Amino acid sequence: MTKETHSKGGYLISLLLLPYIYKTFLMYYNLSYRIVLLFIYAYFTHLGALISDIDMKGSYISKRFIILHKLFGKRFKHRGFTHSLLFVGILAFAGDTIYLSSNNNVVFACIFSGFLAGVISHIILDLLTKEGVELFYPLGINFSLLPIKTSSKAEKNFSKILSIAVIFLIGYRFYLITL
Repeated sequence: MTKETHSKGGYLISLLLLPYIYKTFLMYYNLSYRIVLLFIYAYFTHLGALISDIDMKGSYISKRFIILHKLFGKRFKHRGFTHSLLFVGILAFAGDTIYLSSNNNVVFACIFSGFLAGVISHIILDLLTKEGVELFYPLGINFSLLPIKTSSKAEKNFSKILSIAVIFLIGYRFYLITL
């Protein structure tokens, strides 16, 4: 999938998880602080939705984080480690450790929950492609659920559907706020 599709998928999952994030972390803060925390959550979901492609030379994210790309790009093939459940588990463990060591700081909760949601959305979207992902890295078995080819007309149509879903959910979330 392309950067645009991954971004939309990240925003979609962040909106789907928003009620949980709100009730778990944000409910008891004043409105202005909640808004700032929501922007942090959305930004890190977007970043997480792109970070799995850090192993691919020329990707949007590898051009912005050159040192990370050098670390991951030379050691792992594309759609391997950074597209696996092992990677998700390591990120979840690291995020939880930092969150707990920060005395449950809500900013870290928003950062890591958003980042992890984005990474998971990335992996799910790449599972829908013909190329698939090594979900159970290091076993080397590639999983693919649909034959969507990256940058194809099918992906562009799927990306449009994601756009509509994101717009609908944004409207729906605002509607719920006004009740």
